Amino acid sequence: MLDQEARELLVKTYDEIRDANKVAAIYGVSSWTVYFYVKEAREGKSLEVRTSGRGRKPKLTEQDKKAIEDCILEKPDITIHEINEKLNLPVTDEQVRRIVNKMGFRRKKKSMHAVERERPRRAGETKRVEDSDKDT
Repeated sequence: MLDQEARELLVKTYDEIRDANKVAAIYGVSSWTVYFYVKEAREGKSLEVRTSGRGRKPKLTEQDKKAIEDCILEKPDITIHEINEKLNLPVTDEQVRRIVNKMGFRRKKKSMHAVERERPRRAGETKRVEDSDKDT
């Protein structure tokens, strides 16, 4: 990748030589690159390195992130899956979890109690107690 000064020199060299292949060999770029920078210069566009607009765009907007934060503040024991369902976000639960962690919130494990599982807390011990009652 050439910096701005090298790009300007490349265009100036092309204007003097008028041979894209030679200029490309001098600067170690392809002839297409030479033609591209010459065209950009002739159209009056900047030859600066473009750093904006690179990479994948985030799926979640700042509004989505604010909504996630509001959900957590409103109901601190909400699960990641519940957040994703409530807000109907276009991402997976794992991505929501990462964002929640970046916000500084810690994960709270939400487990069901024995009554919610519809079984005794210690099924084996309950059976033993019942067996000992039969013996007496």
